Order: sequence, then structure tokens, then C-alpha cells
Amino acid sequence: MTNASQIPKGLTACPDCDLLLHTSDSDHRQKGHCPRCAATLWHASNPSADIDLAAAVSGLLLFIPAMSLPILKLDMVGQLGSNSLLGGVVRLWLENEHLLAVLILLCSLLAPLMHLLLTTMIGISIRLRRYPRYFPAWLKCKVWMQSWSMLEVYAMGIIVAYVKMMDPGEVSVASGTYCLVGLLLCIILCSQYFHEEQAWQYWEQRS
Repeated sequence: MTNASQIPKGLTACPDCDLLLHTSDSDHRQKGHCPRCAATLWHASNPSADIDLAAAVSGLLLFIPAMSLPILKLDMVGQLGSNSLLGGVVRLWLENEHLLAVLILLCSLLAPLMHLLLTTMIGISIRLRRYPRYFPAWLKCKVWMQSWSMLEVYAMGIIVAYVKMMDPGEVSVASGTYCLVGLLLCIILCSQYFHEEQAWQYWEQRS
């Protein structure tokens, strides 16, 4: 597969401060930074270009177990209980916390799922060099979903709950926690190794 140019042709504007820069003579082997605000303009050539796709596929495999399996098991005053991420959303809805339930459903379930799914679809299209007409919409939606994906905030809440409930009762980590940690790592790798500007260049250079 022909590699897309890592550097915009001619002039490019910094995404943070809008400074116009000449990029015709830039070296694609080095990462480009804005001289004014140090924002990243383009990424250097990456030999591990399939990491984003592999992480996205792995995240999709871990998604259902991470959402449905128990995260914490509680033993408080002889009463046993456990709950999953999806079960927490259902419980909030039943407790008439509808707005909070919808917000958690969007940021902790739907947005991460769409982020992983769209990364997989974009990665497969690039690897196969087959770009459907919906490819630009996938890219835009992927970036939008990535900004709404806040599963790590929910994970921090689990850690806080675990610490606070250690004194009044016995709390143990369940299998869903390990799946959730793996899912978070996959999402982080997707965000780190997926470069939007390169995907747009593949679209522009399609035959």
C-alpha cells in the first residue's frame, strides 16, 4: 500500500493558534510542531501503523464482558451484592435519575463503542484501500465520539467507591474489572496511534 504523505502540501494552519506555516520542505521522518504554541501539526512515520486497528478490534472483543460482567462484589453486614456498568445505568433509570442514566449511557457505553467501531471500519478501509463514500462521515463521527468517550471517568468512580467501601464491608474485584481495564487500554491506544490527518490524506489520494 502506498503511504500517504505525513505532511500537508504548501501551507498549513496550526490547529491551536491558526499560524500559517510553509510545509513543502519539511522532513516527514520527524514530528512537526508549531513554533508559536508547540502544537502537533503532523506525526512522524510510524512503523507500528496497525496498532490502532489491533487495539480497536481487541476493544470490541472486550466491550461486552466489560459492560455486562460484575465489576465489584460487596459483602456488607452479611448482605452480598455485585453490579456491572450496564446494571448501574439500569439502576439509575429505575431510581428516576433519568438524565444521569442517559449521560452515563452516552459517555461510558455508546461513545466508546462507536469510537472503537469507527476506528475499526476506518482502519480496515485504509488497509484494503477501499474507501466507501461514507468514509469522510466516519472520520468526522469518530473524532466527535472520541471527545464524548469518558469511560475513564467512570473507572475513577469505581476506584473511589472501592476505597470508600473497604471499611464498612468487604469489597473484592470481580472479573468485569479486568475486562474494563483492558478496554480502557485499547481505547487509549486507539487515541494515541490513530492520526486523523493521515486518514484524510488517504481519502484524498484514493484512486
